[in-house]
Amino acid sequence: MSKNFNSQKEIIQKYQFTIAQIDIAILKLKKSKRVLSITRLIVVLAALYLSWYFWPSFSIISIIILLTSILFIYLVFRYSDKTSEIENHERLILVNRHELDAIQYNLGGYEDGSVFADPNHAYASDLDLFGPVSIFQWLSRCHADQSKKLLADYLKAPLTPPAIEEKQSAIKELAGKQEASQQFQSMALANPLSFKTEERLVKWMAMPAGGFDKLYWKWIRNIYPLITLIILTGFLMDYISTGIFLFCFIGFFAISSLISRKIQKVYDLLSFIQKEMDSLYHQLSFIENEKFKSAFLQSLQSRLKPDGYNSASAAMRDFHSILKRFDMRLNMLVFFFLNAFFLWDLRQILALNKWKKKNQSYLSEWFSVIAEMEVTISMASLVHNEPDWCFPVVDSSYFHIEAEAIGHPLIPATTRIANDFSMEGTGKIAVITGSNMAGKSTFLRSLGTNIVLALMGAPVCSVSMRLSTMKLISSMRVSDNLAENTSTFFAELKKLQYIIGAVNHKEPVFILLDEVLRGTNSHDRHKGSQALIRQLLQSKAVAVMATHDTELANSESAADPSVTNYHFEGKIISDELYFDYKIKKGICESLNATTLMKKIGIHFQD
Repeated sequence: MSKNFNSQKEIIQKYQFTIAQIDIAILKLKKSKRVLSITRLIVVLAALYLSWYFWPSFSIISIIILLTSILFIYLVFRYSDKTSEIENHERLILVNRHELDAIQYNLGGYEDGSVFADPNHAYASDLDLFGPVSIFQWLSRCHADQSKKLLADYLKAPLTPPAIEEKQSAIKELAGKQEASQQFQSMALANPLSFKTEERLVKWMAMPAGGFDKLYWKWIRNIYPLITLIILTGFLMDYISTGIFLFCFIGFFAISSLISRKIQKVYDLLSFIQKEMDSLYHQLSFIENEKFKSAFLQSLQSRLKPDGYNSASAAMRDFHSILKRFDMRLNMLVFFFLNAFFLWDLRQILALNKWKKKNQSYLSEWFSVIAEMEVTISMASLVHNEPDWCFPVVDSSYFHIEAEAIGHPLIPATTRIANDFSMEGTGKIAVITGSNMAGKSTFLRSLGTNIVLALMGAPVCSVSMRLSTMKLISSMRVSDNLAENTSTFFAELKKLQYIIGAVNHKEPVFILLDEVLRGTNSHDRHKGSQALIRQLLQSKAVAVMATHDTELANSESAADPSVTNYHFEGKIISDELYFDYKIKKGICESLNATTLMKKIGIHFQD
C-alpha cells in the first residue's frame, strides 16, 4: 500500500501543535487562578479593614460582611471552575499524546487487554488481538471497564453487514467531530467507570427497601425535624434548661444512630462512587446534547430517555447529588448535627429508594451506551491517524475477499509492505510457499487482522477491500500446555479438530493455516496436510495455507484446480539474504534454510 508520508508527518505535527496550544491555555488558566487567589485575600483584608473602620456601626458592618461574603463565595466558585478547566486541559494533553504514541507505535505504557485473552478462541492468539504490541493496545481509546470489554467482544465476534454499515457511518461522523470526541475522552478519563462500581450498583438495585418503603417513614422525616428544632429553639431562648436539652439531644442521637445502622449496608455499597457518577453524568449529557446524523449514534441518544425524567443525564445529576449529600456523613460535626436534628441518613435513603424505583431498569443501559460511544471513538481515531486506509464493503454473499494493497496495521508505514489478494467461491484453497522469514506468516496475519477490523466496522489497512461475512478460524501459533500435560502436536490436533467440526457443520468459515502438523515428522506432516486439504475442498471450505512443503503445493494444485499456489521468496546476493515481501503466483523455487544455517556456523559436507 502506498503511503502518503507527508500526510502522516502533518498529522503528527497537528497533534504536537494541539498539545502546545493546550499548554499555553493551561498557563493562562494558572495565571487567572493566581489573580483569583490574590483577589480573595484582598476581599478578606478589605472586609477586616472596613469592619474596623466603621466600628461600632453594626448596620454598616453587617452590610460589609454580607457583600464581601457574597463576593468571596463567587471568587471561590470561579477558582474551582479554573481548577476544573486546568484538569480538563491536562487530560486533553494525555488524549493527544495517546494519539501521537499510537501513530508512532509507542504503546508500552497503555493497557494491552491481556485480561481478555482467550487461548481457546478461534483466532485471537494467532492474530495478536490482546497482550503487548496487540491490536487491542493499539486501537483502544477506552477508559471505562465496560468499554474495554465491549471492544474485546467486537474483536472476538463479527457484526452483521447492516450493523457494520451503521457502525461505519457512526465512525465517519465522529471522525468529523474530533474536538468533541476528545472532550468526551477527557470526561471518561476524569473518573473512569469500573466493573466494581457497576457491581455495587447492581447489588444495591437488588437489595430490598429494608422497610423504608413504608409510608410512616415519610411522616417521620417531615415531623421529626419540627420537634427537634422546637426543642433547640427553646434551649437557645432559655425556655428549656441545659440538662433537659442534653437529655433530649442524647435521645435524638440515639434515634438517628439506630436508623443510620439500618442504612449502613447501603452506604457501604454506594460510598465513594459519586465521582464516577459525576463522570457518567457529564458523558451522558454530552451524548444527549450533541447533534448526530448517523442512525447508530441517534439510537444511542434514544436509549437515554427514561420515564420520569427529561433525560438520563438529569437522572444521573440527581443521583450524584444524593450520593454527595450521603457522603456528608463522613464529616463528624455535620454527621452529629444533621442526623440528630434532621435524620439526614433517613432523608438520603428515602431519596435513593425513590430514585431507584424510577431508574433501576435503565442504569445498565446507560453503562452500555457509554461503552458503545468509547468503542466508536476508538475506531474513529483510525480515520484521523490513517487517512490512506479505507472502509471495506461487506456483504453476506459467502465467499469472497478482494483487497488492494493490504498490510499489517501493527507494522509501521515506513517498513510495511502491502500486497494485493483475492479469493472467490467456496471449495478453494490458496497454498503459500516460501523461504524462511520471507513474509508468509505476516501475510496471513495481515489478512486475518484486517478481516477482524472489517467485521467490527473499523477502517482497514488497505487501499480498497470487499469481503463477505465469515467465521474466521486460524491455526498459526500453537504451543504446548504444561498445566494440561498437552504437547504442541496434540494442541494443534485439537485446533484442527475444531476447524473440521466447523467445516462439517457447513459454517461459513475462512481458515488461515500456518505450517500445520509441524509437531510430527515430515512424512506424516505431508500425508496429513494432503488429507486435510482434500477434506476441506470436499466440504466446500475456504482456506489459505502457508507451508514449506513445495511437494505438497505441486501435487495438490496438479490434482485439483481449486488449489492455487502463491509464494514469497528470498534472494541470495553475495551470500546475503534479501526479501521483497511481495506475494507472487506459483510455487517458491528457492529456499533459504541451508544459507541461514551456514551463517550461524553449521558446516555442511559437500
